[in-house]
Amino acid sequence: MKKYIFLFITLGIALIILAIILYLKFERKIIMSKRINNIKKFELSYSSGYAMESNTIYTLDCTNNCIATIKHTGSSEIKTVEINEDTVKVIEGLLNDYKVGSWDGFNKSNKHVLDGNSFHIYITTEKTHISASGYESWPKNYKVVKDKLDSIFSDIEKGNITSCSDDDVDYKPIIYLYPKEKMDISVKLGYKEKLFVTYPEYNDGWEVTAYPDGTLIEKDTNMKLYSLFWEGINTETKGIKEDGFIVKGSEVSKFLEEKLTILGLNDKEKEEFIIFWLPKLINNEYNYIRFETKEEQDKNMPLLINPNPDTIIRINMETKPLNKIIKVKEQKLVTVERKDYTVVEWGGTILNERK
Repeated sequence: MKKYIFLFITLGIALIILAIILYLKFERKIIMSKRINNIKKFELSYSSGYAMESNTIYTLDCTNNCIATIKHTGSSEIKTVEINEDTVKVIEGLLNDYKVGSWDGFNKSNKHVLDGNSFHIYITTEKTHISASGYESWPKNYKVVKDKLDSIFSDIEKGNITSCSDDDVDYKPIIYLYPKEKMDISVKLGYKEKLFVTYPEYNDGWEVTAYPDGTLIEKDTNMKLYSLFWEGINTETKGIKEDGFIVKGSEVSKFLEEKLTILGLNDKEKEEFIIFWLPKLINNEYNYIRFETKEEQDKNMPLLINPNPDTIIRINMETKPLNKIIKVKEQKLVTVERKDYTVVEWGGTILNERK
């Protein structure tokens, strides 16, 4: 009898483990299938109660040229702006960073709240359709995404990021701070006018209390962070250069693991870099990859830290998808040794097709 009980328990455990594995694979498949690339139509509408003209509405129509429309709460005026591919890629990057594709099918409401807030989002791409809505109920990361889209569309309206077709875009530079002991640190970026997305909100810089493990506490909000985030225009890129690397899409992961170690990233930083960039590179037949020098990065976007760190590691990867191998001189990489109070920044730039 005991033998059969043990057998049933073992079988039950095995079935539970199998179910968990299948669920995780299924969930991952859903999330991967909902990546947002090549937006054709986009709309975010959110309300502030039932007041007249209470909705803020942002739309994109990229079936031909990409047209953005903007309507603010309290106004019936609709502003129309033509934007370029770079700006659309910034929006796609934001949506993918916060896994907005996983919102598809979200439809919840709190019926106990009268005159509350609501949202609707609709996204159509070449391969997928995403739809979500809520009333006093929000999917994961909704507030962060809404605030960032407010910032992006505000800059579109002001004309701050619609003229960057002659320049490339630095995607997701994030900054880590590792003091030897608890320390108040000021972080400033040299060209505020080049920025179009920051988190936390940049204003005239970031003021944080930093701890040796990398934990950051923003002084104004008491928000706990692990990094500082910005995206902006890169005016210093000049297309494919004479040096760099040609990497098969299928070999990108191994390549980045090796080169990022040489450049000085630790395991956590390497993982976050690869998780962000691998989906953008793995499906290309080949990739041109080059790592900008610190001098090139300082010229494009000076990084001003007070107190001054003992070690600064800045990594910005230039990349471009290729259909065939081209000849470039292999880039020589220089290792920066991490000593004492260290600041690390990583990001990347997708070089424009026109270059």
